[in-house]
Amino acid sequence: MLAGMNMILIKLAARLVVFTAVFWFAARKNKKVVFEKRWAPPLVGLVFAVLSTALYWGASKVLGIVTLGAVGFVTPLVINLGLLLATAAVFKSRHWFRIDGVIATVSMALFLTLAHGALWLALDYIPAHA
Repeated sequence: MLAGMNMILIKLAARLVVFTAVFWFAARKNKKVVFEKRWAPPLVGLVFAVLSTALYWGASKVLGIVTLGAVGFVTPLVINLGLLLATAAVFKSRHWFRIDGVIATVSMALFLTLAHGALWLALDYIPAHA
């Protein structure tokens, strides 16, 4: 039980680091991804990592069943887009983080999806098949 809890914490920590880096990089390269506070990217990364860890597995199963797997290749992008919108909504009232525009939001979701895929490969797939 303790080993399982440690693995969850390690995965959450890895997601925190990777997603924070993605948010920070996106804000540096795209002027439509805005952090009002300099210290906000780690907090936004943490919220996205928690939402992703807590909701991604269930949401991907439900979306797969609802669409009968027809959009399986788009499912991660759609889920990460929804999680990104939820994360932005959490910080909207505080004015710490925002994304201006649909294209910036979709591109951010695409980068998060690529990062999510790399995390899945490194933390889940490779260790299970090693």
